[in-house]
Amino acid sequence: MGKAIGIDLGTTNSCAAVVENNQPKIIMYKGGNYTIPSMFAVDESGNRLVGHDAKKVSQLNPAGTIYGSKRLLGRNYGSKTIEKVRQLFTYEILEGDQNEVLVKIKDQIFSLEQISAHILDKIREVSEEYLHDEITSAVITVPAYFNERQRQAVRNAGKMAKLNVIRILNEPTAAALAYGLGKNLNQKLAVYDLGGGTFDISIIEVKDKIFEVIATGGDTMLGGIDFDNRVMEWIISSFQKDHGIDLSNNIVAVQRIKESAERAKIDLSSLEETRINIPFIARGPKGTLNVDMVLTREKLEELTHDLVDRTLSTCMRVLKEARLELRDLDEILLVGGQSRMPLVQAKVTDSFRRQPCKGVHPDEAVAVGAAIMAHSLTDQSYHKVELLDVLPMAIGIAKVDGTLLRLFPKFSPIPSYKSLILTNSKDNQKSIMLKIYQGDHEVAAENEILGTFIFSGIRKARKGTVKVEVLFHIDSEGILTLSAKDKDTGQKMETVLKVKSTTEVGTEKKTTIKRTKGGKATVKTVKKRAGRPATKSGTPASTASPGRTRASAGKKAPWETGAGADSRLPPPTPSAPAKEKWHDPVFDKATRELPKESVSKILAQARAEMEAAKAAKTPAQPAQKAAPPTAQEHPPAKPAGPETQREPEPSDELDKKPQFEAAAKPEQKPDTRPAPRGQAKPASEPQKPVPEPPRPGGEPSARGKEADAGMDSKAVQRTPESQTAFWRLLARLGAWLRSLWRTLTGSGEH
Repeated sequence: MGKAIGIDLGTTNSCAAVVENNQPKIIMYKGGNYTIPSMFAVDESGNRLVGHDAKKVSQLNPAGTIYGSKRLLGRNYGSKTIEKVRQLFTYEILEGDQNEVLVKIKDQIFSLEQISAHILDKIREVSEEYLHDEITSAVITVPAYFNERQRQAVRNAGKMAKLNVIRILNEPTAAALAYGLGKNLNQKLAVYDLGGGTFDISIIEVKDKIFEVIATGGDTMLGGIDFDNRVMEWIISSFQKDHGIDLSNNIVAVQRIKESAERAKIDLSSLEETRINIPFIARGPKGTLNVDMVLTREKLEELTHDLVDRTLSTCMRVLKEARLELRDLDEILLVGGQSRMPLVQAKVTDSFRRQPCKGVHPDEAVAVGAAIMAHSLTDQSYHKVELLDVLPMAIGIAKVDGTLLRLFPKFSPIPSYKSLILTNSKDNQKSIMLKIYQGDHEVAAENEILGTFIFSGIRKARKGTVKVEVLFHIDSEGILTLSAKDKDTGQKMETVLKVKSTTEVGTEKKTTIKRTKGGKATVKTVKKRAGRPATKSGTPASTASPGRTRASAGKKAPWETGAGADSRLPPPTPSAPAKEKWHDPVFDKATRELPKESVSKILAQARAEMEAAKAAKTPAQPAQKAAPPTAQEHPPAKPAGPETQREPEPSDELDKKPQFEAAAKPEQKPDTRPAPRGQAKPASEPQKPVPEPPRPGGEPSARGKEADAGMDSKAVQRTPESQTAFWRLLARLGAWLRSLWRTLTGSGEH
């Protein structure tokens, strides 16, 4: 049979202890350390690291290192607490299907229970290596102010780590066990527990082996991390003031500053001042910059004194709620690493009017108490310890007016039972739904919701006639279970725990619930995309069509959204009928297959033929004075006579029919209008450019020369006349290439 150990699962550091020969001792890790950092990381190779190995890579891999996860454990993603703390962590926080908190490291997603399970599994492995024995059971400690969901999450993490969790124990109670067991005490103790991430205060009465908790309170969002953040913020603001560079957006720099701030805070517990030196933290106009500043104890106390005051105000409130005075307390125990701070010790002394007791180790007392409890529960020969605990927060249901009906008031002794009679509110009602809350706020919705229980299987009857008895049971760990039965018939009803979920835009959730008789249920939630099936890119098929328009889609396209615009996507253009472009497959194929030098020769030959054709024509006459255009601006051409007969040109090939048979064509009016871009106009007769008015000396204009030369000069701006000659050149070139292709292939068709 394996051994049982006690585990202090802390926010920043964890510790384990075991009882051997009726003496508790701390389990030592490799390197002589008695604590292990509560950190989990995934390195660049995908290896999972825990403890000291994870801390080593945290500076260079801040986004892939999880720390402080205990603060998020067992919480709803939509809670105000998550909204506050998510900005303090460098890793990505996501929402799960059941509204739980998930964390993402690289491409892997973990639940907070899995993170805690990795840490617990590491502790188990180290303990087995140290004790040379198998570890099968454990007592795990939690803050006294943890609610029912958080306690259940710790228990689930223990199961994932292959541990039989025999008890969930409050940290202040464990510290009291480490202090008082075997001393035959009869005292009232105030346990002030200020750890890395949480704060607890418990009033415990010790009578030999009976430890009774009278009152407890705390703050699960106040601990050493908050003291570190104050120092970190001071370093960042001082650096920005000196150099004008804000380091808060650089997660690597923030992680380095955070670790330096923690070391400086620890040093100032024994020193009056310390130097913070972080080399190569940023690059400025004159080169690399370093953090080099001195932090004094006085400055640290100035930055954090309000945090200490918050802990003391909680202590005074708990004493008042327990109806106790300061004179009723016999000892003050300081537990937790942050309680070493001189300011904490000084203010506790002033507030409680007595020196705190130093009879326990601040870092090890909780683990020792857990080991004592584990040994007491598993070894019959050991002194039995009796714990009488209380409920840290009230548990109840919502009234009709929205206020909380407290079924179990605050500081109620546990374990405890409570019954509630419900009735059907309408005829033939099939089920009754009950929402359970835990907290101290008068308004039910402001408290933490533990779950929604549904009792089904109600017999059919008129409203108000069926009486359903619901039994609430809180065990010694503060975990709630429910059961229901028909009070008249005694028949048990099916009890379903429905996990709270949130509505998401564009999705729908299908929840499958396994009904069980009792307070527990298995819930499986499947998320499904609403609407039509999506395309490969994730876009619904209804919006993935190429012809999508703004009006039809109802959603802005990526290029319309400003900051999120995708520069690779063109903006939408108004729909217009497609224009037919001139296309000759022979011309396309010839230009693709012929080398560049051959194309140049063809262009030169076509240009020479054009020059020869123009030289054979009558020289241009001087233009008359401009006259208003008339309907017959271009008179019809005369019938072709002997003097006007010409040799067929290659451009005449364009006038043939698709069957490529010669066809007679009547003479048409000469058209000097340029063809649309990309479309060649058949050239039935070489057209002459419209000459400009004569210039002195009878020289033609430069524009006319360029038009006659076939637009050889690219530096001169094109005119309508030059564009006409350009399109004629392209038409002749296409016809010549087509003739060449027929000659080469011996084909009469394309």
